[in-house]
Amino acid sequence: MTEVCVMGSTGFFHTCGQFSQCELNAATQIYSCQHDSPFTPKAGIIISYILTPILIGIGILGGMGGGVLKGPLLEMILNYSQSEATHIAYCLMFGGTLLNTVLLMFEKNPDDERRPIINYRIAIIFNLAVPFATNLGSSLSSFLPQLYTLILQELFLFAVAPILWQKAKNAKEAELKVNDDASKDKTTNLNNSNLDHKIELQNMEGAQEKYNYEIPDSRKVSIISNQNLNESLYSQFKSESENILPPMPILFILGSFGLNQIFIQMRSTNPLKPSYVGIEDCTWENDIMIFVLIVANVLYDFLIWQFGTNQEKQFNQINFLPNERYFIPISRFFKIYAGGFLAGFVSGFLGMGAGFVMVPTLLFSGLIPRCASATSAFIYLMISLNNLITLLTNQYLDWQTIVLFTGLAIIGGSVFAKIGYILLGKYKIGYLVILIVFILDIANIISQIYYGVVFGKRYGLDYLTHANKKC
Repeated sequence: MTEVCVMGSTGFFHTCGQFSQCELNAATQIYSCQHDSPFTPKAGIIISYILTPILIGIGILGGMGGGVLKGPLLEMILNYSQSEATHIAYCLMFGGTLLNTVLLMFEKNPDDERRPIINYRIAIIFNLAVPFATNLGSSLSSFLPQLYTLILQELFLFAVAPILWQKAKNAKEAELKVNDDASKDKTTNLNNSNLDHKIELQNMEGAQEKYNYEIPDSRKVSIISNQNLNESLYSQFKSESENILPPMPILFILGSFGLNQIFIQMRSTNPLKPSYVGIEDCTWENDIMIFVLIVANVLYDFLIWQFGTNQEKQFNQINFLPNERYFIPISRFFKIYAGGFLAGFVSGFLGMGAGFVMVPTLLFSGLIPRCASATSAFIYLMISLNNLITLLTNQYLDWQTIVLFTGLAIIGGSVFAKIGYILLGKYKIGYLVILIVFILDIANIISQIYYGVVFGKRYGLDYLTHANKKC
């Protein structure tokens, strides 16, 4: 909806608000509110830019990422519309997770220092669902009236608040409690994966050798052949599990991302801009691409599920990582897939909160908290990259705004988040960080109410109750 204004109006509810001006739109010949350039040298804008990287770093530590600033900073203080704030939040998400995720790729699993902290195999399943769900959520939000989106955001934020509060309480109790067996924890594998998988393999071979005297010579050749095959499988899987960038999982993740982007970009979500193949918005060709996208995803997901299932059957054959099964049984696969789909949809639809879906799903799947957080960050990077590409191809924001907010978020994710990790480890103040995120969550609740009242007063009820886009 256009933010129509009256030239020369006075009063808080009758102007365009801070950092926006009432100007004549050359294309429509209608006076509408135009936001100041992001580089306008005003005190409020400069202070907001100083706070942004700091709050981004805190948001990442608390699991909310850049979306935590959407309401209180972008809508309430900087006076961006809901649509603009959502698109800027995509920039904050991407910038905040970019370097932070790259740094995490070089960290090791606390339970087994030979393996990376990111669980790439479970990330495969998440990324099968994320690109499609993210774009589905983003497309749906463009059709829904802003009032409905505000209500859904409020419900989500209200649901998140008690989770954050409980998380802060649990963190405080854990940090105040004296950990008598800290040294023991360093050598204990909490998810019951083999600390030395070679020992497990040797035990299997030893059991076979024990009964060799009872086995005819013709079968001994077969047993030796199986042992050699098991050793080969063990070496292959061990090498992949210890690689900081395992080729096959990365290939599957990028394949899913690329497949979705090919078909998504064939569609148009901007009435003023056709897709790269010439398909225009609000046409039957545009609608049928959704069906093609679903079919392509189903086929690709089935192939990856088959590969993962066959691989985990081989894992069972040599007892490799016995408690890390994500593709079998199939019900487990679909539960993880559903978590990825919901995380992508929430991110695309609300512009925030994917971490609150991913982390519980990853914990439920057997990952320890530190690995769940790191894996969530990697998946978040893929979600935000998908959002950013959609933003760039549809030209929803100008380049100045994209570069500025992405840059601020990169500083927050790489510098302030890293400082936060150091302080958390040294002073055990994790609960304070979560409390700050809890306060930001409450600030978002207040800001959504503020947005509904103020923008409704300024531009009329139709501004909030009419869809952003119509066909």
